[in-house]
Formats: sequence, C-alpha cells, structure tokens
Amino acid sequence: MNDFILVIIISAIAAFLTVLGAFIAEKVDVPNRIISRALQFAAGVLTALVAFSLMPPAVRSESSTLVIVGFFFGGACFVIMDYMASRKAAAQSAELAVVSTALYIGIIVDMAIDGVVIGLGSSLTLGTGLVLALSIAISTAPLALVTIAMAKRSGQSLRFRRILMLIFTIALMGGALLGFLVFRNQSLDVRLILIAVASGFLITTVTQSIIPEANRDGEPSLAALFFVGGLSLYALFTLIVKAPV
Repeated sequence: MNDFILVIIISAIAAFLTVLGAFIAEKVDVPNRIISRALQFAAGVLTALVAFSLMPPAVRSESSTLVIVGFFFGGACFVIMDYMASRKAAAQSAELAVVSTALYIGIIVDMAIDGVVIGLGSSLTLGTGLVLALSIAISTAPLALVTIAMAKRSGQSLRFRRILMLIFTIALMGGALLGFLVFRNQSLDVRLILIAVASGFLITTVTQSIIPEANRDGEPSLAALFFVGGLSLYALFTLIVKAPV
C-alpha cells in the first residue's frame, strides 16, 4: 500500500471521529454547560498539541528565527480573519447570527488547518501523521458537536447541518492531502516553518475564539477543569504513543 493511500486512511480516521461528534449532537439536545465544557476540552487538547508536539521540534531547527516569525504570522492571520468576519457579522441584526457566523468560519478554517498539519506530519513519517490525526480528532470531535448543536439551536435546517458535516470531512481530508502532496518534497526546515505557521493560527484560535465562546454565558470557572483535562489527556497520549514530529 503506497503512502498516498495511507494518508487518505489516516485523514479518514480523523474525519470519521469528528463527524461522530456531529452525529451525537444531531441525536441529543446539548445543553449550554456541555457546549462550554466541550469547547474548554477541545481548547486544552489544541494547546497541548501545539506545546508538546508541533512547536518543540520546530524551535530546535536551524531555522528557529523563521519558525518564530512563522508562528507570529499564523497568529496574525487568525486575528485578521476573525476581525473581518466579526465586522461582517456585526452588520447583521440578530445576535445569534453573529455567534453562528464566527463559530462556523473559525471552526471550519481550524479543521482545514488541522488537516494540513496531519498531512505535514505524514510527510515526515506516517506514524507521526497517525498520532497527529488521532490527537487532533480528540479536539475536532467536540468542536463538531458544538457547531451542530449551535446550528440546531439557531434553527438551521437538517440539510444545512449535513452540509456542515460534509465540509468538516472535506476540510480535514482535503487539508491532509494538500499538506502531504504539496509539502512532502519540501525541505525539513520549510515543513517545520509551515508547522509553526499552523501552530500560531491554532493557539490564537484557542485564546481569541474557542475559550471566549466557552465562557460566553458566564460559565463558572470550574469548567476550566475541562481545559486542564484536555491538556493532561493529550500529554498522556504522547507518552503512550511516541511518534515525535
């Protein structure tokens, strides 16, 4: 079996687990407190992914200065995208539409970047790609659950929600194939710089979008335990399955 097919299988695992979270939201009415905790948990996993797997090998590379610049660039890209999306959404009259638009755009772009990270990891080793796919799915499944739950709550049609699930799958698998096919022939330094760009985007998404959304309804601070739980679970996962980037 060639590497291309294996990358498809690896990304399909992440997509399946992600869409599974969306199906749960379709079958069950998800209360606000569960949405908040799911977002906190996903934020913890994404933070740990950047801190424990993506950035350490990047900052130790010979291009560490460019890696840091790339990290800043990735974060700046999210800030600009979020600013533009928020301004556009603010022009709408309904507050719910503002929440939904920001959530949909942020999570879909986040999943596409997650897919690219899986592809980049697979271009290093297939074992790395698999570990990243499984760890990323731990965060994208709750995000998919939250997105579908919010879509149901805002009165979006079943057809719209199914299109969202399809977009999640395309974003993850398409991003993974893009990351693998486009960047596998690039030098290791180039790939690590790109991983730094993705890391900057992801960590800024967590701090500026996911956690504020989790605390939107004034959730008690104990909900932050789920953030710590996500961090700890990912750390444990990296100890059990070692496939360094």
